[in-house]
Amino acid sequence: MKRLFFTLLALLCTPDALAQQPIWERGRDGRFEIAVAALAPGSTLGFFCSAYQVPNTAIISLHNVILGPLLSDGQRFDLRFVIDGVRYDLPGIAKDGEVLVSPADANMELRVQEVTNALRAGRNAQVAVPAKAWKSKLPLDGADLALEGVFEKCW
Repeated sequence: MKRLFFTLLALLCTPDALAQQPIWERGRDGRFEIAVAALAPGSTLGFFCSAYQVPNTAIISLHNVILGPLLSDGQRFDLRFVIDGVRYDLPGIAKDGEVLVSPADANMELRVQEVTNALRAGRNAQVAVPAKAWKSKLPLDGADLALEGVFEKCW
């Protein structure tokens, strides 16, 4: 038993076990300013700003390999964020197996900014599609830097 304990401890302390992929990443691909959170294998939450083309468009995208086949294009779904106990529902639409939120007016832009600011300042968060009984923990490690100004050129 003692030998098993030390073997497991040695395996857990290897450099590969200690190195973790970043939860949030920020980038630009020429057309989009992007902040993406890896929720799990095959599951991402992305914040995109097409600030370098006309019209400028902000998009929040949830992609999940299990949820995707359950989504019919054009079907409307709320994308729910619960951040430090406060609930934010953003109306979205299914397209190509993803739930997309794109602000169509100033009120919706304000709601997206509230969610983005809450994620940057938050300690605990969850993202969900209540109509499909799907939810996932949303780690906030690195969210502050990744989301800083991501939609700045979209409004």
